[in-house]
Amino acid sequence: MNKCTLAVKMGLLIGAGALSSVVWADQAAEPAAKEQQVEVIQVKGIRASQQANLNAKRFSDSIVDVVTSEDIGKFPDKNVAESLSRITGVGVSREFGEGEKITIRGASSATNRTLLNGQTVATADWFILDNPGRSFNYTMLPSALVKDLEVYKSPVASIDEGSIGGTVVLKTRKPLEMEQNTINLLVEGQYSELSEETDPQLAGLYSWKNDEETFGALVSVFKQDRSLVREGFEVLGWPTNPDVDAKVPSHIGVPRFEQKRERETVFGSFQYRPTEALEMTLNLLSSKVDADNHNANLLLFVNNNVASLSDETYVNDSLVAGQVADGTVAYNFINRVASTETKSVDLDIKYDLGHSKLHVQVGSTDADGGTLRETSWEYGTTTDYDFDLRGSKPTVNTDTLGSDGAAFNAGWIWGGEKPTTDEEKYAQVDLEIPVDFGVFNQIKTGVKLRQAERTQDRIAYSWHGPETMDDPTDNYLNYIFRTCPNLSACGLTTGAVNVDGVVNGNLSQQVLHDRYRMEEIAFGSLNGVQADYARSQNLAEIWAVEEDITAFYVQGDFEGEGFRGNIGLRYVDTAQTSGGYEFSGDSWGLKTIDRVWLDPEYLAWVETDNDYKEALPSLNIAFDVAQDTILRVGAARVMARQDWNKISNSITYGSLNVAQPTGSASNPYLKPMLVDQFDVSYEWYFNPSSVLAATWFFKDVQSYTSFSTFVDQRYWEEGDEWVDVTFTRPENGPGGTTEGMELSYQQSFGQFGVMANYTYTDADRDEERNLDLPGSGLVEGTSQHMYNLTGYYEDDLFSARLMYNYRTEWYKGLHFNGSELWNDSYGQWDASFGYNLTENISLTLEAINLTDEEVREFNTDENRLFSLYQNGRRFVLGARMAF
Repeated sequence: MNKCTLAVKMGLLIGAGALSSVVWADQAAEPAAKEQQVEVIQVKGIRASQQANLNAKRFSDSIVDVVTSEDIGKFPDKNVAESLSRITGVGVSREFGEGEKITIRGASSATNRTLLNGQTVATADWFILDNPGRSFNYTMLPSALVKDLEVYKSPVASIDEGSIGGTVVLKTRKPLEMEQNTINLLVEGQYSELSEETDPQLAGLYSWKNDEETFGALVSVFKQDRSLVREGFEVLGWPTNPDVDAKVPSHIGVPRFEQKRERETVFGSFQYRPTEALEMTLNLLSSKVDADNHNANLLLFVNNNVASLSDETYVNDSLVAGQVADGTVAYNFINRVASTETKSVDLDIKYDLGHSKLHVQVGSTDADGGTLRETSWEYGTTTDYDFDLRGSKPTVNTDTLGSDGAAFNAGWIWGGEKPTTDEEKYAQVDLEIPVDFGVFNQIKTGVKLRQAERTQDRIAYSWHGPETMDDPTDNYLNYIFRTCPNLSACGLTTGAVNVDGVVNGNLSQQVLHDRYRMEEIAFGSLNGVQADYARSQNLAEIWAVEEDITAFYVQGDFEGEGFRGNIGLRYVDTAQTSGGYEFSGDSWGLKTIDRVWLDPEYLAWVETDNDYKEALPSLNIAFDVAQDTILRVGAARVMARQDWNKISNSITYGSLNVAQPTGSASNPYLKPMLVDQFDVSYEWYFNPSSVLAATWFFKDVQSYTSFSTFVDQRYWEEGDEWVDVTFTRPENGPGGTTEGMELSYQQSFGQFGVMANYTYTDADRDEERNLDLPGSGLVEGTSQHMYNLTGYYEDDLFSARLMYNYRTEWYKGLHFNGSELWNDSYGQWDASFGYNLTENISLTLEAINLTDEEVREFNTDENRLFSLYQNGRRFVLGARMAF
């Protein structure tokens, strides 16, 4: 038995034994009512909001961090993920310059749950390279939607299972808790440095209740637009080339990504409280993000051109510089129509029976989205080129300039659809029974049913398919290329652009492609000839996973002289069914659905069942060491279910026109990750708005996800040949341990104040590190060091904050090509300023990413660069009105 398992079991046994002794010794003792201990704080301003945060943390029974609505409103954050990044132990990813996914205490985003008013929020990613997982995409939730958020780092039995790092509980506003006829308005303009565009951001809230305070209604509306431009440098893979016995860049490219992101969110809350005993709340949420985007990338096919390589430089057996004669250079233009939409309906009923309290909550949430239409154009040429990937800014030069559209000849066009859905229905019943049994003052018990389904569809477009032209010997793809033989023809480009933010050399000199002209030719017409293409199901990438969960829990809350806490058990039964297509290989894995063309001789939908049951005990004790000092101890077993795409019946692969193509396969038999954890926290509240705290945490992970590889053939249409593809498949592998320390400090000095926190995390796996087996021995999402620093000033008229958020490098999982992907250390400065014009109106100025930090990714060895992305600075000027 390892030390963490022993610590958890001993903690549970000692806690239960101690409580049992106190129960028999103090049968007649009257526990103090918690309601008498809770401090009531009116939240106004930065210092008061920090005091409210500490108040909630101080009187909790578990290890919890809290951010209130006032605090969220003062941060320069446009979604909840960025607000969470200020909390000790929480890291955030910013691939597109805005917080999207979080890690907690070294646990990846897929192994932490986010609950809205205690329930799941469905999510469907808009980006075509994202695989459906269990991580929540925070771009769906604007910060202003949330009243407060709580991060539970030590679990309690009454909160849903599914997290091994922490559970984020978001709480929305309720009309009966607000003043009658409350009106909040927000008008902002956001300027993005790279796009040079200013976009509107509007929010409004109205809350009403009757004089008797028996009925209330609240409506919030948010609209946030963002003109996004991301410039970058990419290496799309580092395969081992046998001809040079070294890792070689598969492609080198300089991409320019553009997107017009439009987010609209509507939230309504309706409360009915006819008596003091009965309260019903109906919450409705609809949030949609239109995320159409296009990407231009000028690519060098280095791994394909190794035979003509000269003047090479190798570092750690990796090719980092060289020259190529008559190499392949190609433009890849990708246009995507993409969106994601989430809806939730939640009914919450609370009824005080006198002798107990009944809670019933039922609802549903669903999301759909993804890339709804994609077309990718490739035009290429042959030329000499050289590259040097060393230094902070790589250098790439070509003899043929990328700004000369006439030099790039027609190559290929492909496209398709990748829509996804996410649905869940839930129903739970909870019962709180006050007791007078020694130190126990309340017993909580309940049952919850969840029915979820996650699906992915995949359609491939073929402009070279049959019947795309009146002449049966011709096709529309050939017609496009006859009519538009190079990039200077047919109005395919609109000028030139210099994509030099993160790269030196003339590869940065590129043409601007005309997205709308390409869309017109691909999906409309060209010179009067109607566009046509065959639509075929890509059978291996189509899947559906159903999941039925039944959970039962019992929890005892206790309180005595100088201590309080809870002990409980949650029992969970999970039944999964993964469905996908089984088919013969005679049609290249495709089934044409709009005409007679490709149809496998054998095709069947097959399903695989996977069931498991887990018992999850938990214990939390808070000791009042002194009037202002608390010592907390927590022990628990927690679990995290595997990502949806990992347990699906699917298999995907990347480009086949490269040497050593790669792909990914799923495994529907994966079991969940189980973790035994132990926490000790010391908190000193040396005045109402100040704290010094330290927390030690230890996690014994029973099984991490490992990966194995296999080789299978796939048909390459453009080359008309079968090629070997190396696939990576997930498996339940050996476990490991995660140990760490969190330190936090907060204090105000008159009108000034400071907040600081630091997290150290050491995560190890029992699996042996094997560089030939991607992902082996690595823990996803863990930065060894993370810290936040905030300084602020506030008086009656003016407020200001300066914030810095930093984390060291972390492993992000496997790249879409099957290689290990790491994110380099990242730190970001943000600032916010406020000026109170009147009691009801304030002006705000916010600055995001002040020092224009870049996102840098690499493949295990820092010399093997994967990408450099520049998202630029953003500035927001606005006015807030509250009546």
